[in-house]
Amino acid sequence: METPEVQAPEVRRRRKSSRREGLPRWLELTIAITALVTSVSSIVIAIQHGHTMEKLVQANSIPYLESGFSTATPEGAQVLSLDLVNQGVGPAHEESLRVTVDHRPVRSFTDLLVASLGTSEGHKARQAFHQTRTLLRDNVPKRFIPAGQSGLVFKVPRTPENARWWDLLVAQKPRWNVGYCYCSVFDECWIARTELEEPRRVKQCVREEKFEFIP
Repeated sequence: METPEVQAPEVRRRRKSSRREGLPRWLELTIAITALVTSVSSIVIAIQHGHTMEKLVQANSIPYLESGFSTATPEGAQVLSLDLVNQGVGPAHEESLRVTVDHRPVRSFTDLLVASLGTSEGHKARQAFHQTRTLLRDNVPKRFIPAGQSGLVFKVPRTPENARWWDLLVAQKPRWNVGYCYCSVFDECWIARTELEEPRRVKQCVREEKFEFIP
């Protein structure tokens, strides 16, 4: 007996289209390129914004240090003093301070007395100031001064006991000069001297111990 021949059903194969169904290719490329340009633009804007914010922070952190010899307080008291006053908007790190008499550096308050009054009179004046305990000084090598505040170097109030020596010393003030160097928290540095109208920008502060004034 013969078995009937069974034919397998014909399966039609669909031909794959060479084109993607949906958006045209040129439109897909346009969208991709637009997205890429938008991403790059966002990165560039973010970087520029970061630089702008960094400059703004630096601008809001600039110190402006002033110094000089004074012979009176705002209240009218007679006080010989040397102070560092920060008139800027950021803290100042004073890294170098030099005082000269006739353009020669002095390293201490005693040296200032001797250079101004002579050896004999200078030591007598030093003894008078110490005996009356009128000399106040801050003998740290460096100072950190917040914005709007001041740092004391030394001060000597005039009293009946030391009046003679105080007057002699103050009379020598035109012979004195002060120079200093300070930096911001971003390591931007300036040097200032009595003869300079404005602080001058420098790469860094150079400290030489043999010239530094520590009262």
